[in-house]
Amino acid sequence: MANPLDPKDIEAFLKANPNFLQDRPGLLAVLNLPHGGEGAVSLVERQVSLLRERNIYSRQKLTELSSIGRENDRLLEATRSTVLALLAGTSRADLCHIWREQVTGSFAAQMGSLIWVDNHADRSTGVVVANKLIRQGDSFSGALRPEEMAGLFDAEALEGSAALSRVRAGEEVVGFIAVGSSDSQRYRPDDGTLFLDYLAEVIGQLPASR
Repeated sequence: MANPLDPKDIEAFLKANPNFLQDRPGLLAVLNLPHGGEGAVSLVERQVSLLRERNIYSRQKLTELSSIGRENDRLLEATRSTVLALLAGTSRADLCHIWREQVTGSFAAQMGSLIWVDNHADRSTGVVVANKLIRQGDSFSGALRPEEMAGLFDAEALEGSAALSRVRAGEEVVGFIAVGSSDSQRYRPDDGTLFLDYLAEVIGQLPASR
């Protein structure tokens, strides 16, 4: 069994290494330091400073989580509104119109599109671009080249970004829904597409999508 440390040896070590605690804030945070005596005030102040920094970090994380929660609430309400609006559609053309209105209205996105696949060999520009972007899974999010933005949103060829999801009726892909922005950083590869995927699933189940 190892010999217990001699407090005098620890004291001698700390005197010989005055910056030991300063360089180890994690250790400093758990020590019980008296407020008094020569040199003690600076250690206590350092401990208080460390706790203050941690408190600031905790408040920042709380603010960040609150912001995420508010954004999720907004997206949930926009999703509900969009589903109710889509239920009123009686044709594919209706669904396209409703989708664009909801994307720019309820979701406050810059642009949106609903691209239908007419048959298995459909080589229209929008379908080709969507199939190229979604190589794995059923969704995509990221920056696009000008010709890709133009193909998806039938707009002026400008750089931007977009998020897309496949619309399926059973196992068959019947279309794609997309939201886009002229800001190439608005939709990033690490962004989730949960709400978009859900809406694509809803659209695929609507009689008007047949």
